[in-house]
Amino acid sequence: MEFIADIMVGKLARYLRMAGFDVLYYNNAHDDEIIKIAAQQNRVVITRDSLMLRRKVFKNGNLKSVFVKDGMLKNQLRQIKTELGILLKPNLTRCLVCNSPLVKIGKNDVEGKVPPYVYSTHENFMYCHSCGRYYWRGTHYEYMKKFFSGI
Repeated sequence: MEFIADIMVGKLARYLRMAGFDVLYYNNAHDDEIIKIAAQQNRVVITRDSLMLRRKVFKNGNLKSVFVKDGMLKNQLRQIKTELGILLKPNLTRCLVCNSPLVKIGKNDVEGKVPPYVYSTHENFMYCHSCGRYYWRGTHYEYMKKFFSGI
């Protein structure tokens, strides 16, 4: 399942990416752009904008959407999980910043590019070719597991 999120749910988009979902998010995209991309790429629109969802393309069922009812992130994730029947758990397969797929990279390739302690204590690394970020399962991954288990 692929998504596109509007400006009102940027943090939710990031957390869905943490769970491995493909979530487009542009903090400057207008409703018309979001709708166009969603239609072209068959993406589910995630929004808190009730006015956008009154448009004909949503009313006639041509586009799928989720109207996020709550402002709290955990409640938003619970709603998405329940309404769409998706599994939410950490799955570092997408860049949290740019949404590109991550690729495995050898430990030797990250030397000098990640903090020395991380390099010495971890064996597995992921890399985003689009924005150049490196990922590993550090303490933040444990936080993500705990956070998602509470949903």
